[in-house]
Amino acid sequence: MDDIKEIIDELGIISLETNMKIAGFAVVSDSEKVVFQTDNWDLTNQTNMILNVIKGDRSFVLNDVDFSVVETTTEGIVGTADNGMGHVIFTPFQGGVLVSYAMPRADPPRISSFLKTFAMRLNGKV
Repeated sequence: MDDIKEIIDELGIISLETNMKIAGFAVVSDSEKVVFQTDNWDLTNQTNMILNVIKGDRSFVLNDVDFSVVETTTEGIVGTADNGMGHVIFTPFQGGVLVSYAMPRADPPRISSFLKTFAMRLNGKV
């Protein structure tokens, strides 16, 4: 758990320094457990939905906001809020998924590439 917290702490710092416009992070295991989440985001009751998006769902509701999957690549999955309230980026890794909330003016493809590096560091740690 300390390894995961250190990785996410570093991710948060670099994200802020490089103006990625990411507002929250969570690490969810393949067994539907929230392993880590930032204090400003509670995904405890959302794990089933998160894993369903990884399995192919094309839309989801998070914190009463409707999202549509707009991009699926080898780096991850991008869901964009139907009302323009931002993006959720899912970055799978061995053992789980790194979930990030990006603000409306963020650049999801840039964020996906950025997050992939950190998700690789999470491989096997969950």
